Amino acid sequence: MTANTDGQGVCGQVAKWPLLAAASTNRRHSCLTMNLLLLAMGLILLGGPHALHMGPGDPNFDEKLVKGKWFSVALASNEPKFIAKDTDMKFFIHKIQVTPESLQFHFHRKVRGMCVPTMMTAHKTKKKFQYTVNHSGHKTIFLEKVDPKHFVIFCAHSMKHGKETVVVTLFSRTPTVSPDVMWMFKKYCKTHGIHASNIVDLTQTDRCLHARH
Repeated sequence: MTANTDGQGVCGQVAKWPLLAAASTNRRHSCLTMNLLLLAMGLILLGGPHALHMGPGDPNFDEKLVKGKWFSVALASNEPKFIAKDTDMKFFIHKIQVTPESLQFHFHRKVRGMCVPTMMTAHKTKKKFQYTVNHSGHKTIFLEKVDPKHFVIFCAHSMKHGKETVVVTLFSRTPTVSPDVMWMFKKYCKTHGIHASNIVDLTQTDRCLHARH
């Protein structure tokens, strides 16, 4: 003896026999849950890397609070050339200026052993805590975790020749940070697909501190 299913598929199947009614209901609930999970995953994929960025914990955080002097204390990237020991692609923060239209990053960069000052302007976008930079290619920068009296994390995404590069920086108001802040930074990098071996503690390098004014 078999149940009449009206020819419907597995997720839409309706049992006609009382003994199968409960099983059919559970199956429909399971299918609904699976569909919702697939939808959520699809939305994340459609959002791309931007979907991973939530900004500061407080959606009303005032960007002006990140202005002032900072120190570069850690750097991470999925691209080794940005974190290599002797690379000239490392930038050491000196200060951040905030204008109504942008964030202005004042860095020092090591070029053939010399500390060269440079500035990068990140233009504000319609999305809060998201900025664009046209410096050595187009980049999108996200203001992430922040405690304006102690630290701030920025995450930059760029695309070149079909390959995405992610660079995460940790700035501190003091030359070093607590172990808790460093642990949080490493955890953040892990959630963004950066292996622990690609995280550099900059406090052990020459950060051009003598060139700061």
